[in-house]
This record gives sequence, C-alpha cells and structure tokens, in this order.
Amino acid sequence: MTATKKATTVETRPVIVLLEEEEHERVVLIDHLEQAGFAVAEADDSDRALAVLAATPGAKGFVTDAHVPGRLDGFELAGRIRRERPELAIVLMSGHSDHTSGPVPEGVVFISKPNILESLATTLRRMIG
Repeated sequence: MTATKKATTVETRPVIVLLEEEEHERVVLIDHLEQAGFAVAEADDSDRALAVLAATPGAKGFVTDAHVPGRLDGFELAGRIRRERPELAIVLMSGHSDHTSGPVPEGVVFISKPNILESLATTLRRMIG
C-alpha cells in the first residue's frame, strides 16, 4: 500500500531532466527542485541527457548547464531539444557564460548560476503552466 501511494505521489509531480556535470552542484539542484515539488531525472553529460530524456516521455522540463561534456554543449543541446520536444520548458544555466555566449534558442530561458536557486523553480513553474 505504501509503494502504491508513493508511486502515485511521484507520478503527480512534474518531471524535470537535469544535466549538470559537477556532482556537488547536481545534488544541490536536485534537492532544490525536489523541495519545490518536482521529480528529477539526472544526467552528467549531453549523451546521457538525451538518453534520459528519451526514457522520460512525460518530462515537463529540461535544465542544462551551458558547458557540459558529451557530443553537444548545452547551447546545442537546448536547440536540439527545442526542435524535438517544443512542449518542454527549457532552462539553460551557466556560471561562466551569459546569454550572448551561444545561441539561446527561442523559448529557452537563460539563468546565470549565481541566481539559479533564487529563480529556477519559479521559472520552471511559470514555463510549465
């Protein structure tokens, strides 16, 4: 009975796929998003993020660092996902770049990492609706 209740609770929370290569930062962001009422599926490089996203068709959002390991950087990945899954809320974040450092696709929100905890959950809620 407890497992069923827990599964139902998880199913009702919007799922966010998070790509952050730095483990410490990823853990902080996961905790932040979960406390804000989201479920999180995580990845540490762009190749894994694409696999996680493919395995999570019900995801409502995607959050990526701008500079990540893998075949695509965060800017390219955000553009690809925007084309393939235009319904997703997509947030691009960076502590080393700004919105002019790469092509931020239309409909993607860029947040500087120093401000990420202050605005990430609110931004995602607004974008998801």
